[in-house]
Amino acid sequence: MLQFLINILTPIFEGMGVSPTDVSTYVNNLSGYIYAILGTLVLAIVVMVAAQFVVKKGKRHLVRWGAGLAWVLIVTILANVICFGPMYNNLAPILNYDGAVSAESAAASEAVIEKVGDEGIVLAENNGVLPLSNTTKINVFGWAATNPIYGGTGSGSSSNEGNIDILTSLKNAGFEVNQEIIDIYTEYSPSRTLAGVGVGFTDWSLPEPPAKRYTAELMDNAKAFSDTAVIVLARSGGEGQDLPAEMGPVIDGTIDNMRQTEANGNAGYGRRSPRHW
Repeated sequence: MLQFLINILTPIFEGMGVSPTDVSTYVNNLSGYIYAILGTLVLAIVVMVAAQFVVKKGKRHLVRWGAGLAWVLIVTILANVICFGPMYNNLAPILNYDGAVSAESAAASEAVIEKVGDEGIVLAENNGVLPLSNTTKINVFGWAATNPIYGGTGSGSSSNEGNIDILTSLKNAGFEVNQEIIDIYTEYSPSRTLAGVGVGFTDWSLPEPPAKRYTAELMDNAKAFSDTAVIVLARSGGEGQDLPAEMGPVIDGTIDNMRQTEANGNAGYGRRSPRHW
């Protein structure tokens, strides 16, 4: 039922600038209210139908109108509870909008954006390694090389259409990558999204092939291929779906499991968003 509603609402809200991920998040977060509205609708319909057989003729229309109006009242109350309760932070700019943003608010917002940008950039000390000039072959390690992350979750989500991945970028720059290593990652899991993972539920397993995949033969071949390597790591995070503060409870399984997955020997645990912990 929720997915059916999501499918209906997504095209409508996408036209208003709301991402599909946000639509799905809101619907799932409001599932209790949605089921309450549907449940009372079913109850109202039952009362209307039962009136035909239980209530005396002449009073049936009163019962039916009463049931209908009661349902409308319930929906009105729940809609207000939603607007001024779980959805208030999202709707506050609309409910309290006076038509203008002060220069002070705009300046404060720009300052925060600049600070977040500065703190989100990490620079590595070069020590003369880059740019590469004496090699055209590179060993690329890390499953994220075949499954990059281009954006986060919630309002951090973005379209991946037209993005160029790391391997393609290296090839476009004239480098040759070790296909034997790449094949390990594509065989391990060709895509990042795991079955059953949805809004409010993120797989916090470490998405890397187990160490046994890196055989002595593979590493010897890699050394023979090139003495230059690039390691690619990526972990998803975002609005309402940030990574755990530490991975210990995830690894040892002390966090309440919703689901357990196994991908080629690498056990992982499905977790709710940290806000649910």
